[in-house]
Amino acid sequence: MSEHEMDNSIAIIGLSGRFPDANHIDEYWNNIRNGHEAIHPLTDDRLRELGVSEAKIQHPRYVKWSSSITGTDQFDYTFFDMNKREASMMDPQHRLMLTCAYEALEDSGYHGDLYDGMISVFAGCGFNSYLIREIMSKQDEIPEEDLQLLLQTNSNDYLSSRISYKLNLRGSSVAVQTACSTSLVAVHQACQNLLMYQSDMALAGGVSLRIPETEGYMYQEGGIFSPDGHCRAFDAEAQGTVFGSGVGMVLLKRLEDALTDHDHIYAVIRGSAVNNDGSGKVGYTAPSVDGQRDVIREALMMADIDPATISYIEAHGTGTVLGDPIEMTALQEAFGDSGTQHCAIGAVKTNIGHLNAASGIAGLIKTVLMLQHRELPPTLHYNRANPAINFESSPFYINTTLQPWEVEKHPLRAGVSSFGIGGTNAHLILEEAPFSEDDEQHMLSDKEDRVEELIIHSARTPDAVETMIHNMNQFIKNHPDLDRQNVSYTLQVGRKEYPYRSILLWHPDGQLQSIHQRKINASPTLAFMFPGQGSQYKQMAAGLYQEVPLFRAIMDDCFAILATIDSIDLKAIMLGTYLEPVDLQDTAITQPFLFTIEYALAKCFIQLGIQPAAMIGHSLGEYTAACLSGVLTLQDAMRLVCARGQLMQQSSIGQMVSILATEAEIRPLLSESVFISAINSSTSCTVAGAPDDMQDLLKRLDEAGYAYKLLAVNHGFHTPLMESVIEPFAKVISTCTFNRPTIPYISNVTGTWITSEQAQNPSYWLDHLLQPVQFEKGLQTLLDHDDYTWLEMGPGKALSQFLRQHSATSESLNVYSLMRREQESTTDRSVFLRALGQCWLIGQSIDWKLLHGEHVGRISLPLYPFENKRCWFEPHVELQESLSDSNKDTAEISDSRAYLSSTYEPAQDQIQQNLVSIWEQILGVHPIGIKDDFFELGGHSLLATQIISRLRNLLPDIDIQFDRLFAYPTIEGISEQIELQMIEYLETKA
Repeated sequence: MSEHEMDNSIAIIGLSGRFPDANHIDEYWNNIRNGHEAIHPLTDDRLRELGVSEAKIQHPRYVKWSSSITGTDQFDYTFFDMNKREASMMDPQHRLMLTCAYEALEDSGYHGDLYDGMISVFAGCGFNSYLIREIMSKQDEIPEEDLQLLLQTNSNDYLSSRISYKLNLRGSSVAVQTACSTSLVAVHQACQNLLMYQSDMALAGGVSLRIPETEGYMYQEGGIFSPDGHCRAFDAEAQGTVFGSGVGMVLLKRLEDALTDHDHIYAVIRGSAVNNDGSGKVGYTAPSVDGQRDVIREALMMADIDPATISYIEAHGTGTVLGDPIEMTALQEAFGDSGTQHCAIGAVKTNIGHLNAASGIAGLIKTVLMLQHRELPPTLHYNRANPAINFESSPFYINTTLQPWEVEKHPLRAGVSSFGIGGTNAHLILEEAPFSEDDEQHMLSDKEDRVEELIIHSARTPDAVETMIHNMNQFIKNHPDLDRQNVSYTLQVGRKEYPYRSILLWHPDGQLQSIHQRKINASPTLAFMFPGQGSQYKQMAAGLYQEVPLFRAIMDDCFAILATIDSIDLKAIMLGTYLEPVDLQDTAITQPFLFTIEYALAKCFIQLGIQPAAMIGHSLGEYTAACLSGVLTLQDAMRLVCARGQLMQQSSIGQMVSILATEAEIRPLLSESVFISAINSSTSCTVAGAPDDMQDLLKRLDEAGYAYKLLAVNHGFHTPLMESVIEPFAKVISTCTFNRPTIPYISNVTGTWITSEQAQNPSYWLDHLLQPVQFEKGLQTLLDHDDYTWLEMGPGKALSQFLRQHSATSESLNVYSLMRREQESTTDRSVFLRALGQCWLIGQSIDWKLLHGEHVGRISLPLYPFENKRCWFEPHVELQESLSDSNKDTAEISDSRAYLSSTYEPAQDQIQQNLVSIWEQILGVHPIGIKDDFFELGGHSLLATQIISRLRNLLPDIDIQFDRLFAYPTIEGISEQIELQMIEYLETKA
């Protein structure tokens, strides 16, 4: 594709729809490719249930067939922050369009709240029969104060702008109305909007809903309706069409941007055009050869496509005696002398009927799926051509069987037509999605080098999360060749985050392991912990370096600095490629090794958005905390750590042992030459001394029955055995600059918060070498300060164990390790991802994009499982629901309120009871508790006006201001304000 062609092409990256006999896009495609007709007969009994008169049922011209969709009375109004009363008043066409708009965005891997660019909306709908049939027939039950709400929920003017408001889309919001061509005209306008750079993405589509849906129609000879309930497009027996219901939406993006962003591209729009017939035709409702021909020619010109390369046309195809020949004549004139019968003709109306304002989008989505699957599905009910159409000498033929769609020398291309009563015509030129070599290479590498991936789900309710997990499991089973990185990336960056969350680990063998589920409450306060020497092992963090690009980049920066300080090749040691034997008890190697890994882990999490509120290190770990807090630059910290390790290695030989006992219990067993070097927890401490002295201690420990473990070190840290290090280390310290800490952390020397004076005093760092580590005291300082979530930034789980040993409430602690123990069979990446997932699970925001490498993109995955509820205008039913809700038990109330952040608390006095009654009537939500937020219940300014009006009628002596409800949006809060105003009123009357 040339640069010019790229600049003028639009990618279709998201799809959603509800069509007859198809609740989602996959069902729609299966029905089409299998030649399924979704127009069904109606029995007399069914018609009587619908209230059709007996005279009509028995009328010879009454056609008992219909094309409908299911669930039009269902809507997940709480998901879209609406109350039931408002949603029940709303035109179901608007509700369907809003749901499909959300799904089209989600199908593409985008969401308005997570996207910085401008997303526009172009949409239209059919005639609002819901207003006439269901609402105005009950107008005596509608209070006058509801008229404004009735207008906003039923006027076509608000269709697109409501979608923009509910989904937080900031581009253009345009309602489109051109009768039958509405939805395809909306797509054309969205393309123009994108090509003019007025937005970055655009939703486009349409909806049409017949109410009641399952009702027949009266046939009139010469009219548009079919006499037998079938649409026979272009056939000699064609006499009309059947009108049905449906909704469809696509998400569009400039092709160049979609390729750059590695989006999932269904197909490409190469060109589009819209015009009107004008008055040059028989009548207003009649079609025009000239108008249709010209719009097709213009679309071909805009696409710069030779019509000979187009091998399929999705026709308007109404199956009328007049319309079909006119459409084929226009096509033949537009295509000219482009060959004979190289282009198949199809019409989805033969499957589902005429969907009015949604007919164009139904044809477009069908054609997009044909391009994706490279198949030509059958056109139904075609036996022989309409006598007025000469297919034999034209470029066209009617395809009547499912067959592969194959061409040579150019991509698959198709045209889509939609012509509206009144003469507004639309035509699009489509091309199959491009396939890049980068994408192919990424898919191959993903299959060859599969690693663990973190799968995250979130929803408004716990049931929805469970459904998500089930749907994803089935999807993965059905699609074993999925690009795993793209799956995790799409779920992480392309889905809105909700309170109920779940994390799973997707293992290389295909197993999905559930890790944890929970509801978040508030963003966590985090404490980073950095271990010291003793927990190191060979090739620690090698898996992270190889499989986490962000960690690798930070480690490479550290290696580059280290190369200017020391000749040691830590990278080779980590990866196991060092040519000489490595002793990890050698502090000259181990200390810079540990520091580098701990620093890289912490920086990795910080860059991902996980910021510590506090830090604590154990021995060497305090240097990591100091560096991250800004006390030391990375260059100075690495110089100090390298010097410290080298000097300690040159000190006298010693041993250290960790003992499961208190300091008080151990001190009587120590000789003068054995020292407490660390107090780790209320039940654990570490001692150090010369090897011979330590052997004597071990015998005494065995005799006393204490459990202990020798540490993998050759020296006695944090004891007088380090005296020889002081003088040379002081010289290195004198060359460094120390700054004030910017992140609070705990001092090993004092066990309390480090002060600026201590951090910047060189003597402190010398004392740090000699004084025992006051880790227990430091843990207590942190535990007393806040309810932290703890992250251990280093190998093993020693510090996590100290924390659990020390805390009396260890079971309630959130403690996570970022690296495995040496003996663990799990991988480095899996432990890292578990910890990262746990942070997200408890409410931490994460910049997921940084976790992934290049060429990762978004793909189509199972959509949000809406929990639809009946939502129909039935005032008397709403009253019965309100009464029945008062008898619900606590468990039932809790289940019905899962989407709310507050727990149910009933009214405590008469004022609150009156307020509850008013809120439940206005909002249509039952039951409402006194701590429930008005806006979380689906309230808005129009409903707030109604509530204030009712309150003023209830309490005429109290002047309740409109802004009070916004400042105090709960019944508890507003009742307190009312009581205060009542007191003021009584005082003025006294």
